[in-house]
Amino acid sequence: MAKRFWAQLIEMDEEIEPASIPGANDHADAADALVTDFVGAMGGEITSGAVRVWIEGGQEKIFDWSAEFEMPDTDGLDPDEDIEVEGEIVLTERVQRG
Repeated sequence: MAKRFWAQLIEMDEEIEPASIPGANDHADAADALVTDFVGAMGGEITSGAVRVWIEGGQEKIFDWSAEFEMPDTDGLDPDEDIEVEGEIVLTERVQRG
């Protein structure tokens, strides 16, 4: 049976409900999927935060994340023209001391 990963954005002003992440291979993969969807939905307005990821009935990991965007050169473009922005999600696993 495949592992079922769950992820939840944490340290936000409002509590965000956990989401099941289908097709995730590991904790980082699940974190990246949730954060990518979130950043896209927010239109790039929120570019950093934290995400908690766990396996149903198992291990939990917390990642700090940041979204880094590369803006294309817009010189000579029509102001009404759509531009494509390249972005990357950077995850840093928090070390849990115990």
